Amino acid sequence: MEGGEFFSGTARRILKDYHDVEIGMYTHGGCFIPSNFGRFTKIGRYSSIARDVLSFNRNHPLEFKSTHAFFFNPKLTFCDEDKIEYIPLSIGHDVWIGAGVKILPGVREIGTGAVIGTQAVVTRNVPPYAVVAGYPARVVRSRFSKDVIESLLESRWWEQDIELIRPHLEEFCRPYEELYRGVSPYDHQDWANHLDTEAVADHTSRVRNGLEDIQ
Repeated sequence: MEGGEFFSGTARRILKDYHDVEIGMYTHGGCFIPSNFGRFTKIGRYSSIARDVLSFNRNHPLEFKSTHAFFFNPKLTFCDEDKIEYIPLSIGHDVWIGAGVKILPGVREIGTGAVIGTQAVVTRNVPPYAVVAGYPARVVRSRFSKDVIESLLESRWWEQDIELIRPHLEEFCRPYEELYRGVSPYDHQDWANHLDTEAVADHTSRVRNGLEDIQ
């Protein structure tokens, strides 16, 4: 596909149209393997997902006479309708999910900026910018202090094209909490105002006209 996983609009349209999985721009990894994520999964921009991450957004029916897929999956031709509801899963922007992670049914949201450690088994929602690990996965710490997290969520930096971010790489290539505390060359809370507003508007228009499914 053109531009590979980071940039391909075609790959994203195929996954949305045929697998009900939406993937934001610049996100890469196991989410592009159709069997890794269930239907009605939406993943934000700039996220990094290991190749072997698996997400399950429905269970076999414990209350049926049998838990076998013959009796709830119409693709196997033994029943005429899908008997088990899919639980939508929303994965935010700038999320890092490590190798071997399992996301179980019942998880509805993994917040923006979250990190999920290797081999974790996620059984509940994950807050923004939380670092979780273990089986079951639990919050180990937050990536930043509360005011920094609030500022990052308010800035919505992930909505910007990577080429518009390029002039501001200083903010992305060093520990950010230190930068926030007084080294930033401009007001971190008003990051978007330092961009070329005409360039932002032009980029947004191109995305919406060509790839309406990418948020």
